[in-house]
Amino acid sequence: MFGRLVAFATFSLALAQGALASNSKRGLTWSQGSNNTGDISVAENTQVSWTYDWGQTVPDYLKNSGLTYIPMQWGSSGIEGFQAAVQAQGAKTVLGFNEPDFSSQSNLAPAQAASLWEQYIQPLKADGVALGGPAVTAAPSGIPWLQQFLGNCTSCTFDFIPLHWYGDGVGNFYNYIWEFHGEFPSYPIWVTEFASTSTNVTEVNSFCNASIAYMDSLDWIQGYSWFAFFRDDGTSYYNLLDASGKPNALGTTYLTSTIVDPPS
Repeated sequence: MFGRLVAFATFSLALAQGALASNSKRGLTWSQGSNNTGDISVAENTQVSWTYDWGQTVPDYLKNSGLTYIPMQWGSSGIEGFQAAVQAQGAKTVLGFNEPDFSSQSNLAPAQAASLWEQYIQPLKADGVALGGPAVTAAPSGIPWLQQFLGNCTSCTFDFIPLHWYGDGVGNFYNYIWEFHGEFPSYPIWVTEFASTSTNVTEVNSFCNASIAYMDSLDWIQGYSWFAFFRDDGTSYYNLLDASGKPNALGTTYLTSTIVDPPS
């Protein structure tokens, strides 16, 4: 499996976008809350085209960024007002529950999540809104949770399914997204959180460099967003900004790269 994937990756990794045009797939995970809000300016006029912050309503600093904001219904809290919030913004795409298979995240049983979806999120489809399903983790609980959810949500429609992945090694990442695609082949995929957890900055940059090009080459992946857009705090290796809020080497790769070298 891995050999076939690497061969395909090597064949198709060099993708070029227009020098000044953003990449419709490439998104930004805004993880700084209301801190350092001016940092979003470094993402303007880059390859990034959309953003989200796990919230329902776009804050002013993201609204004025030029990036398309995608609202999310994170968990069950506040779901009664989600449809109205989406309609008020004129949003065209939404994201569903965040890691519902994890007790430390939205923590929803599949049947409960399906019932909430049918009542509060599915009606947005009638407004022409594209619906992104719940984003499960890459833990062993993730795929089974989503299978049970889809089995319960019989009147639901989804325009795409998000997934999350964290780990080490680009081959492991490729294998997982193909496994996920194999389990849910009828749905396009958005990788709304992903990152290398290596503690070697060169390896993290290489992972990012290769993986974004590989996803650009796959027609069944329609969106992706690196985790995450935040300043260097001295404890992580996947932050896109340095301590002053400027793009570091990894951030420069993610924000501006259009032609990417294949993995070694």
